[in-house]
Amino acid sequence: MYPKPRAFKGTRVPVTPNQVSSYDNSPSHTRKVHSVGALALSNRTYSNLSEDGARPSSRATPSLLQPNQNSNGVNNKKTTWNSNEGNVSSDKVIFTESPSTPGIPIVYRLPEDKAVNPDRLNLDRRNLTTCPVIEGEEHVRLLNFQHNSITRIQHLSTLRRLIFLDLYDNEITEISGISSLTSLRVLMLGKNRIGKIENLGTLMKLDVLDLHGNQIRELENLGHLSELRVLNLAGNLLTKACNFVGLNSLTELNLRRNKIQYVGELDQLPKLLRLFLSYNDIRSFDSIRCLGSSPSLQELALDGNPFTSESSYKQIIIDQLLQLRQLDHQKVTEDERRMASIVIRKEEERRRESSKVEVLKERRKVAIQNAEKEWEGTVSGGNTYDNGMAFYSEVDGETLRLYGKGALDIIDKNSFTNSSSITQLYFKFIPYDVIVPYFSRLRVRFPSLQGLMFSFASISSLKQLNALSAVRRLDYLNISPEGNPVTNLSLWKYYILYRLSHFHLRKINDTDISMSDVILAEQLFSPLGETAVSYSDVSVLLSLLPDVRRKQILACCEAAEQKKQVGIKTPEDRKKMIITAEQKNRPTGMESLHVSSLVYNPTPYISRPGKGVKSSGSVPGSRSNDTLLATTQILVEEAVSGAICRHQKLVALDRIWENVLKDAVRSALNKFTDLHYTIDNALEHLSNNSI
Repeated sequence: MYPKPRAFKGTRVPVTPNQVSSYDNSPSHTRKVHSVGALALSNRTYSNLSEDGARPSSRATPSLLQPNQNSNGVNNKKTTWNSNEGNVSSDKVIFTESPSTPGIPIVYRLPEDKAVNPDRLNLDRRNLTTCPVIEGEEHVRLLNFQHNSITRIQHLSTLRRLIFLDLYDNEITEISGISSLTSLRVLMLGKNRIGKIENLGTLMKLDVLDLHGNQIRELENLGHLSELRVLNLAGNLLTKACNFVGLNSLTELNLRRNKIQYVGELDQLPKLLRLFLSYNDIRSFDSIRCLGSSPSLQELALDGNPFTSESSYKQIIIDQLLQLRQLDHQKVTEDERRMASIVIRKEEERRRESSKVEVLKERRKVAIQNAEKEWEGTVSGGNTYDNGMAFYSEVDGETLRLYGKGALDIIDKNSFTNSSSITQLYFKFIPYDVIVPYFSRLRVRFPSLQGLMFSFASISSLKQLNALSAVRRLDYLNISPEGNPVTNLSLWKYYILYRLSHFHLRKINDTDISMSDVILAEQLFSPLGETAVSYSDVSVLLSLLPDVRRKQILACCEAAEQKKQVGIKTPEDRKKMIITAEQKNRPTGMESLHVSSLVYNPTPYISRPGKGVKSSGSVPGSRSNDTLLATTQILVEEAVSGAICRHQKLVALDRIWENVLKDAVRSALNKFTDLHYTIDNALEHLSNNSI
């Protein structure tokens, strides 16, 4: 038996018989929903749901109270019961149980009590753990089980006329036991432990479904509810909102306080007016883009989502949802619409620019990758990159970065207007020998040039560094160890200091140059310069001098000859005279003849035509003539080199000729000194030949 009942003090569900009858077989188009989670009963509102799915205040609307109820929904009439008929509640509901089914409570009312509210049965706050067997209530239409501990819905199959079932705040784990309630219009299952939407197949007339505060992870099994107008799923575990197709009468959807990241298919709900998505995980408009196609949405709440922190959030929503009247509980004004249009246009322009930047970044990435592959093919003797642009150039502050040998063309293009502001050139994935012919033009093209940087340039020998003298002036030089084997040589920096001593370099590879470094470089490599001069012909030495200086030195030599101050007997004497005149007339900052005699003439770079590779020569010009021009240059250089070699041999022979003649005469005299020995040797030689 149940304990003696106590007076009712909880939240009541004040619905009059007239209000309940308004749900009886009325067509869906005549019913109205006035607020979030509200249940429209005739022209009055039963606010059983708050906006975020929480329960409303225990105070009921006075206009909905029965004549014998106060503002708290408690009967003013004194509570009475008959102790001989079992436990009687404050509203004269009798609890008992059958000996045949112990533990299952049985509920009934006396005829005179039932006549007061024949359509309603209120069983909230009764400490129930199971649904009781309800006897004699076949005509009840509203059943309230709020604030109990019921774990399973059962014993309701006899309530065929039930249209309102409230099981809020129980411990129900699954939707079951209601398939026979085909007339049900309102089902309240908020604040339970339900994990799945199921077993609603027979509830075709359902108008309001409240499942807030449960553990539902997926929207499913709702498409057949074509008359459903209010759906509350606030406070669940949903991560995406979709599967709404078929809910053609839905006007209000509450999805607050979930974990939703994506919303779809809401544009297929023709009557949706209000949507509440506050406090989810929506990060961009793309996650709710379907709302822009909704034909009816007028009220939207997105507050509490990451997307709302964006500065243009409100303007994006207003611009995309033209029919929207209220956003985040604030009315949308015409001024806001105009401002949104302006902001969105600016945002679209920004996005277009951003898109262009992304396209350029991708092109840059591909071009540099192709340049790298082409450079690797040059080093290995093969071709490893696909068709496409294999060069790229860009200005980064005061640095002009060039990737791939095709980027060198910008040096000769007049369209490049920022040349005067460039202080540094950066070469990457370009063979050094291809860059060399451009050195003489860099100072004219970039008057503010201070430094050069080489990465993956295939600099492998010291003699290649001689070509840097054509730049005429530098403050610093960087040669990356990556792709430049010359940096593995221990003295490469000192060689640069000697060869470019007239540059007065301040830094090499970001290391400051000291005077001791300069002195050591002179000591190490000055003999090399002297040797180069000694083995160079006079014409070669004169060709190394600028035109003005060459004329000055030749004029000095002619003046000295006319005054007979110097006697010129051999080419060596003339060379010494030229070297002496050059030293006396050398301007400050000009490289000496010993240093300038260290030259580098690279073999013209000719790409081997192949898959994805364009032929290019080291000399700028028409690419169709590159191969012919390079071949001609090779032949000319070979001819000049052969002539210089023959001339050097003649000079060397002239030096040793006198001694060779003396040795020949001395050898002949020695043979005739011992005549008998000479005769015997001659006879032996003749006899050996005859045999």
